[in-house]
Amino acid sequence: MKILVMGAGSMGSAVGGFMAKAGHEVTLIGREQHMAAVRGKGLTITGIWGEHLVTNLRAQTDLTGLAAGNFDLVIIAVKSYDTDAAVQAIAPLVDDGTLVCSYQNGLGNAERIADVVGWARTVEARVIYGVWLPEPGRADITVIAAPSALGVCDSSAPAERVRAIAEAMDDAGLPTVYSDAIATVLWAKVAYNCALNPLSALLDVPYGVLSETEHTLAIMRDIVHELYAVANAMEVRLNPPGPEAYMELLIDTLIPPTAAHYASMREDFAHKRRTEIDALNGGIVRFGQQHGVGCPTNALLTRLVQAREYALGVRYSSSFSSREEKEAKRSGNKTG
Repeated sequence: MKILVMGAGSMGSAVGGFMAKAGHEVTLIGREQHMAAVRGKGLTITGIWGEHLVTNLRAQTDLTGLAAGNFDLVIIAVKSYDTDAAVQAIAPLVDDGTLVCSYQNGLGNAERIADVVGWARTVEARVIYGVWLPEPGRADITVIAAPSALGVCDSSAPAERVRAIAEAMDDAGLPTVYSDAIATVLWAKVAYNCALNPLSALLDVPYGVLSETEHTLAIMRDIVHELYAVANAMEVRLNPPGPEAYMELLIDTLIPPTAAHYASMREDFAHKRRTEIDALNGGIVRFGQQHGVGCPTNALLTRLVQAREYALGVRYSSSFSSREEKEAKRSGNKTG
């Protein structure tokens, strides 16, 4: 396949690197320091999936020289708050033979992609392994909780082709499966992130501590109940089917193996970076607003994280404004 990775940071470098190593033609779009290192000496991949040096990558900082028809698959691996800009940028490269995959965290990314390229070209991914860039030109795979899952959100999308892409990724050394219930597995990951990430970051404690006190357990329970209410309103099938069953799974099964881990959102605070709260708890609030479901606990946590970002001098936009309201603000107009 001919693959474009839009947002070749840690995760984008990993998927692009393994696919190139397997013989696919891969173009990375990323930051200059990292791309320069990849151009100069190749991409080094280390960690739990072995050590590899990938030298057949095309590494750029922009889309110069690329044209429609050049790519079978575009992988969007930017932070969720950059999805709109990334999709608008790659839109001229998408033709009838191109699929666009959201290889990201949180909710709403596939919808933003489909708004531009259509559901027939949109692929959703649940990605649940960890990568970081210890230095330019190197990606280190640190942990995996489950194989990645690819799927389609609409019957107009080519499911068998997406299944073949999942098999190609798996063959390349990226544990990947095809899921015919991609929304179910994606929302399960979002439930985990929403329950743990903002509390770990705001309280500066590892995940295990959150399950040791009734104070945080009560907050997590409210988060999960609200998430399930929104999913039910949207007719998203969840597994397990009820919020109390999920809480039992979270406390007894999911938290213990990662009890010593801190949320990546805590690192965002430490490095004064914008978080992805708008696509996590903020995403639950946004979908809840659209379907008449109140989410006060998720709303409060979203506001607290945004307040922390503001205190750190990080620019952010509120997840509570509709896309139309944001556009009106940019144009200087007011909405009623």
